[in-house]
Amino acid sequence: MSQPDVSVIVVNWNTRDLLRECLASVVAQMGEVALELLVVDNASTDGSAEMVRQEFPQARLWVNAENRGFAAANNQAIAQAQGRYLFLLNSDAYLWPGALQALRDFLDAHPEAAVVGPKVLNPDGTTQPSCFRFPTAWDVFCEMAFLSALFPGSPLFNRRGMGGFDRRTVREVDWVLGAAMAVRREWAERVGGLDEGYFVYAEELDWCRRIRGAGGRIFFFPGAEVVHYGGVSKARARAAILPRAFAGRFRYYERHHGRGYARLVRALTVGGILPRMAVAALLGYAGGRPSWREACRAYWGVLRVAWQGYWTPSGR
Repeated sequence: MSQPDVSVIVVNWNTRDLLRECLASVVAQMGEVALELLVVDNASTDGSAEMVRQEFPQARLWVNAENRGFAAANNQAIAQAQGRYLFLLNSDAYLWPGALQALRDFLDAHPEAAVVGPKVLNPDGTTQPSCFRFPTAWDVFCEMAFLSALFPGSPLFNRRGMGGFDRRTVREVDWVLGAAMAVRREWAERVGGLDEGYFVYAEELDWCRRIRGAGGRIFFFPGAEVVHYGGVSKARARAAILPRAFAGRFRYYERHHGRGYARLVRALTVGGILPRMAVAALLGYAGGRPSWREACRAYWGVLRVAWQGYWTPSGR
């Protein structure tokens, strides 16, 4: 087989039915683009791996004995991928018709592009934020104070989310969502793969930061569309996942801004999480609502991560 244009890499953890929809959307585009499909299952217990074996013989499948996290599992496939372009696609997302061809054509026509993110849609057809500016402590404050949620269209209060950008035109950006991102192979080789010190969240942010730092350019391209359900597998284990997500965030700030800056981010996070935890405790334990009790445990985990790492470096 000649070198494929695109290596589609899908990492899965307990999203069997959505994974089926995801892989079917990729296979449907095999006649349009020379591609290979690589699937890494992170120790799912819902029969995901068996489904892939039975229904998608086109896929190359790896089944891990434990959940290695998003970064490590993607690197596992990247090391074996043969395509000119690497396309990371979440298992809870699916391609709109023609998406891979549009991404390939854009990359072919723009050799200056190191990374390209397609337009990402919610299942109801509305646009999902998928391209961003590199975050700062100001952005953390706006998030914790609900300013970015209250004023999503504001370039000031939603600076990180590029408030005011309508996502209808091609635009150079700082980073794109890892749920659907295309990376030129030579740039992955130049800066290395995803940092496996991140278990979940911030991996693509860090990767794009390193690529930009090495001179690569990153684009948002609305000519290709992907539908993303968002956070399905993570929602099932919120108390375990949310602290790890914030740990990744703190690691990013420490790595790229220094310990002092990371401490400021930790302090801002604690200030925002405490009232959220108080509300969750009131509604969960006093009101007897299990979902809020789970949220309370998740927030407590975030506080522990923020406090413990305040004094101890999170690693480089």
